[in-house]
Amino acid sequence: QQQQQQQQQQQQATQQQKAAATTTQTNININEEQVFQEDDVATVSSQDELNHEGFTEHASIERLAQAWRDAEAEYAEEFDNDDVDAEYDVSNIAGLYNTDATTTAAAGDLNHDATTAEPHYEFSEGSRTYGCVTTPLTDIAPTLNDTTTDAATNNFPEDLFEQGIQHFEEGNISEAILCFESTLRNIDPEHADAWRMLGRCHTENDEDSKAIVCMMRSIERDPYSPETLLALGVAYVNELDHERAVETLKSWVANHPLYAGMDMAGALKEEEDLYGSEDHDFDEGARRGMREQTMAEMRDVERLLLRALDIDNTADAAADVYEALGVVYNVSRDYDAAVDSFRRAIEVRPDDYQLRNKLGATLANSNRSEEALSSYHMALSLKPKYARGWLNMAIAHSNLHNYSEASRCYLQTLSLNQEAKHVWSYLRIALTCDEQWDLLPLAASQNLSAFHEHFDFVEY
Repeated sequence: QQQQQQQQQQQQATQQQKAAATTTQTNININEEQVFQEDDVATVSSQDELNHEGFTEHASIERLAQAWRDAEAEYAEEFDNDDVDAEYDVSNIAGLYNTDATTTAAAGDLNHDATTAEPHYEFSEGSRTYGCVTTPLTDIAPTLNDTTTDAATNNFPEDLFEQGIQHFEEGNISEAILCFESTLRNIDPEHADAWRMLGRCHTENDEDSKAIVCMMRSIERDPYSPETLLALGVAYVNELDHERAVETLKSWVANHPLYAGMDMAGALKEEEDLYGSEDHDFDEGARRGMREQTMAEMRDVERLLLRALDIDNTADAAADVYEALGVVYNVSRDYDAAVDSFRRAIEVRPDDYQLRNKLGATLANSNRSEEALSSYHMALSLKPKYARGWLNMAIAHSNLHNYSEASRCYLQTLSLNQEAKHVWSYLRIALTCDEQWDLLPLAASQNLSAFHEHFDFVEY
């Protein structure tokens, strides 16, 4: 009888253990299902806007960024890669014309000290002796020219700036940057056009923060340059600095030689009498991100530009005004008016690849990515080595769920600008949405050449 009782106790204990195990396994399955649902990366959707041209469903950009940081740390151990970036800024996959993807300058690259007269620009090491006719025997940097020396003294060609212009037009932006930086370091640090062109190079590479510094240095040497003022205003818009954008665009109108005699106060009064004093119908999102005073000033700039069309409506002058209007309407998110303005400017300058890109970006920002592709294709047909155009086209393809083509365009962007480290993050998101799991290690190790086996792109 005692043995039977022991056997019964053992059977009860066994049954309890089995029941506990079943309960534990059930809980594990439930937890695993919860983890899967919470961490599952959904496909890109056009429903939820995250202040850029990229859209995601269920998973936020910040969450994706954290996932990539975790994945990259894992891959860094596997590949013994110590040079992996610690942070990604994917909160703005496309700025306005970048369309966005904004490159944050590395610490130390840009340093605008409020106590100094002008912002600091960090020259690349390669520009220290770039273009020098004779190779220096020592590692001593060439002596910067002063008023008593000329370019020949330091063995730098006098046409170094012109060489930079040629490289820029051919799309060799890295070489153009070296030419302009060397011109400023070794020949003439006060060369306003060299600063302006250096800024344009950084704009082409989707580096608006650097471009702004260069444009400011150019404006300090040539305060009334219409081309530089307009380019600076666009760069501020790309960086979402609407207050400085408004101020710069207003300065563009005030200092433009065609409108130098325009009575600003009188023009504003006439436009107010004609169109009324009501505020421009700003988009709700634009209102949230802009002060009332800035919105009022933006309305004034719009009216001044419309008044400028009345003063001189010749083709070339009108094209400049319509381009500026397109920028203004983008800030207020009146995308239909912006599209119309850029198209009017393109009628006058059909071969302006930057106008084509701005039109495409505006269409993409208004959820018309399919239409945007044709504008990007036209921009790239005019300038095939246009990194910003390739990046914008990649984002448009991502919005349309064409992830394979988006990946190819991201790779082409990286080929043209290897400093655009943030684009690797966008590439990994596209590969994930396309379920190209086997290619994620290549992206994590930033091995551009290895992608040739999988995508058709030109490596420069």
